[in-house]
Amino acid sequence: MHKTIEPTILYFGTPVALISTLNEDGSPNIAPMSSAWWLGWSCMLGLGSMGKTSDNLIRTRECVINLPSQEQVTNVDCLALTTGKNPVPEKKLSWGYRCEPDKFGIAGLTPMRSLDVAPPRIAECPVQMEGIVHEWHSFGKNVSANAFEIHVVRLHVEESLLTGDDSHPHIDPKKWRPLIMSFCRFFGVGGEVHPSRLAESAFMNFAKKGTGANSSGQRSGTTPPGGTRSRKFPHSRVRAIH
Repeated sequence: MHKTIEPTILYFGTPVALISTLNEDGSPNIAPMSSAWWLGWSCMLGLGSMGKTSDNLIRTRECVINLPSQEQVTNVDCLALTTGKNPVPEKKLSWGYRCEPDKFGIAGLTPMRSLDVAPPRIAECPVQMEGIVHEWHSFGKNVSANAFEIHVVRLHVEESLLTGDDSHPHIDPKKWRPLIMSFCRFFGVGGEVHPSRLAESAFMNFAKKGTGANSSGQRSGTTPPGGTRSRKFPHSRVRAIH
């Protein structure tokens, strides 16, 4: 029997992401979040409008979406209830947040130079996606949040997670162990629970060949919607992290 309920949040379980951006003074900021989903080489991020990351994304239109594995859970938890915003918004103060300018330091994480955007990658994260903001808008009727459409321009993956030949490497789902947040609690993933017909389909054969960051028809080096500056990118988009 089902029962109609109205919980405060609907975090049914999505991968944790650490979003790195740059502050006005050029220092890096990291925001842990789990409201993210992908289609092709585009990603939608849902972020609180009171946070520093929303401000930075609107101002610079650049970020790195770093995906931690289960092994980085303690690092991620160190970032809880911190914000790069000073002064801390009153509502966040009432929730127990504090201003923390050195997110890398308190979390024990290492900044790593990005190739196509200014914000740094996080060395410990097995998956790192450099991205630019295409569009953003306010989101939700009962939350103070923004939705950001991010186009991934460069993907870096820990080499041990890759399978396939060098021309079209892809991530082996049996090796990738994302950190999952469900209703604000951390979980990992277990083994495969059932064979997937989709995984053996013609669609997946197409996907494994790779479409790349410019498959939408946008030419490399053109300016995307929103005015992000022009860049040129090579056709090979997946780089192994050694």
